[in-house]
Amino acid sequence: INRAFHLFKQKLHEVELLIGYEGNAFAFTGNVEEDLLSITAVHPMREDAVEQFLQRAGSGWNIVERLIRQGKLIESVFQGNKFYLRKLKRGEKAA
Repeated sequence: INRAFHLFKQKLHEVELLIGYEGNAFAFTGNVEEDLLSITAVHPMREDAVEQFLQRAGSGWNIVERLIRQGKLIESVFQGNKFYLRKLKRGEKAA
């Protein structure tokens, strides 16, 4: 991972190496579905972070289930934790 970081850093202006959990402080603009898709396009969200986000937004888990059914969101398990990521279409760039 360190080697990849340095290779990217040589070619790109700004590169970050995220090796720890960043927490659950995700912004909310008022459109829960679009906010979730925007966040998860660039940052996988742990299940507990999604739950807290939805709670702050006054929404329910049904939004996540609908986005998964529509093929817009992916559920993945890593090191015993569930994460949610936006499913990008081929050629689509992250926000």
